[in-house]
Amino acid sequence: MPLSSSPIRLIARSQAPMPGPKGRSAGDRGVHQHPEVELLVFEHGAVTMLYGGRSLEVPPERLALFWGAMPHQALDADPRAVSHVVYLPVPMLMHWQLPAGFMRSLLDFEVLIEAAPGAPAGDLDCVKHWIRMLGRRSVEADRIVLLEVEARLRRMALDRHAASVLAPRAAGAGRLERMVETIARRCLSAPRAEEVAREAGLTRAYAARLFRRETGMTMLEYITRQRISHAQRLLATTNRGVLDIMGECGFKSPTRFYAAFRRYAEGTPAQYRRRFFPAGAAAR
Repeated sequence: MPLSSSPIRLIARSQAPMPGPKGRSAGDRGVHQHPEVELLVFEHGAVTMLYGGRSLEVPPERLALFWGAMPHQALDADPRAVSHVVYLPVPMLMHWQLPAGFMRSLLDFEVLIEAAPGAPAGDLDCVKHWIRMLGRRSVEADRIVLLEVEARLRRMALDRHAASVLAPRAAGAGRLERMVETIARRCLSAPRAEEVAREAGLTRAYAARLFRRETGMTMLEYITRQRISHAQRLLATTNRGVLDIMGECGFKSPTRFYAAFRRYAEGTPAQYRRRFFPAGAAAR
């Protein structure tokens, strides 16, 4: 089903069943990154995801929530699985003033998954209904969806049924997962390709080919995306100076930092920050 974009710029979609890794092209397996929070439910089957260098399984019919600024991808999926997704702008969530601990978990790049199907209505039916409502392109329908989504997230935070499901990399994890985990853990200290390959037990040349084939990008591009993700979080949650953030994220040249930020965040750091804090406002 194509993307549905509402008059207030909410985007939602239902996606056809996803085959396992052997049935997909490199482009289909590619890493995704976007500025919104994903609210999603899988129907019919579970999906194994790679998020921030760690893998997790999302069971069917369980509400999942995570910030898409962290590069992520599906590693494997039940062939019957269908995803139903609503993309939520982070500034909107912050405007709702959701519980601080709940927002902190999202902005710390945790993945929250309900431990049990949501009550009083199942989350699968709710998300599918929201997607249909947004497809009407009606301002009134959009307002209803916003109110229902906000109420659902407040209940999720209040009930505390959701918990971060990310765990340390298990022994014997896949070679790609080990490389991505190493990059996620050390991206701010500029790890060299040789170091990443060595920790995965691979030669540099083979690791580079494997990484490019499986993710659709080079290690350097992936590392840069991770750094920009960290910069986005700091810009959205602190009032630290841009050059200070640049240094923490491992960039030594303002020119390279601004070029990378424009490429992956579609604007300058100042423009990105203004989405969260109007002129003169300080981060809380």
